[in-house]
Amino acid sequence: MTHVVPPNRPTSPRTPVLVAFALVLAALLTGCSGQEPATAPSSDPVQRLLDEWADDGHGGVAVAMASDDEELAVAAAGSAGPQGDALQPDAAFRVGSLSKTFVSVMVLQLVADGAIGLDDLVTDHAPDLTVARGVTVRQLLAHRTGIPEHTDGELAPAVLADPAKAWEAAEVLDLVADQPRDFRAGEKFAYSNSNYVVAGIVLETVTGTTLADNLRTRIVQPLGLTSTWFAPDGARAPIEGFSRALPGGNTTGSSYRALETAAGAAGALVSSVSDLATFLRALAHGELLPAETYEEMTHGLPDEGWSLGVFPSNPPTETGISHNGSIPGFATYMQYDPSTEDLFVLLVNDDTRSAERLAVELLEVVRTS
Repeated sequence: MTHVVPPNRPTSPRTPVLVAFALVLAALLTGCSGQEPATAPSSDPVQRLLDEWADDGHGGVAVAMASDDEELAVAAAGSAGPQGDALQPDAAFRVGSLSKTFVSVMVLQLVADGAIGLDDLVTDHAPDLTVARGVTVRQLLAHRTGIPEHTDGELAPAVLADPAKAWEAAEVLDLVADQPRDFRAGEKFAYSNSNYVVAGIVLETVTGTTLADNLRTRIVQPLGLTSTWFAPDGARAPIEGFSRALPGGNTTGSSYRALETAAGAAGALVSSVSDLATFLRALAHGELLPAETYEEMTHGLPDEGWSLGVFPSNPPTETGISHNGSIPGFATYMQYDPSTEDLFVLLVNDDTRSAERLAVELLEVVRTS
């Protein structure tokens, strides 16, 4: 096993087939009436395929989609964990690196408020963060710091050795504090979870309140989200997952505390497909950031550019944003394009299976339906 806390680098399933699937599936499932998200009926070919896919494995899948910003449609199938409970469309999943988009938004809110500047040094606001010496806030959010990836070394064996340990963000960064930079800050792009552990500390230091409280007051409450929090902060537990990385093959074999606390601002978020859809729409339509700050966030898309906490849609467009994520037991993806108003969220609680393969199969179903 290479990583107990996966690196969450922006690769699969951010592929063109998922986007094509999103657009076709959105057209198939939208157009429902009422205020609540509509669950696809069991007679629907998409729902049947989700059921079949879930029956062939251990876990389950939830999707949310919409076209032209019409009413959100959701579908789910499979198991919410080893206990065998049926997965519900509003289930709360661990969503891994989708956390980074939320953290970036909260840091950018500080920028919009004038509390910090994108080109300020990190140490101007958090002097103790010597691991980020010489790094600007913009470089941090854009993965252009050269700070080494903390999940590549000692973290995995430490988490396995004491799965009930509650990690502090500073302890996580201590794992790379004495390592040389991979490159000079600003020189190039290299995805690193360490960047967003640092960003979480900056957020807490500048605001004087916790990451969890910032999320609650800056995003959850304003948007009326019901299933979004930073673990282990939530009032209820997220669903359980199946994983090749964990002893026993699932997330119930031992405590998840070390995993979620070590992931922290880089990957400890819990959310649902409906909440993520609401968040993406609100972000793109100016409910969370002023227009000029959102432009800074998406600067350079669809090329690599200097985007902050988001990546291009696939296939890339001038306005489409996305992010994917993973954490033991879970694989996740979200995408929204405000120019077409097409939205897609996919959450899976089984990292032993390919979410991309499921998308390919779903696309074939909707093309032939």
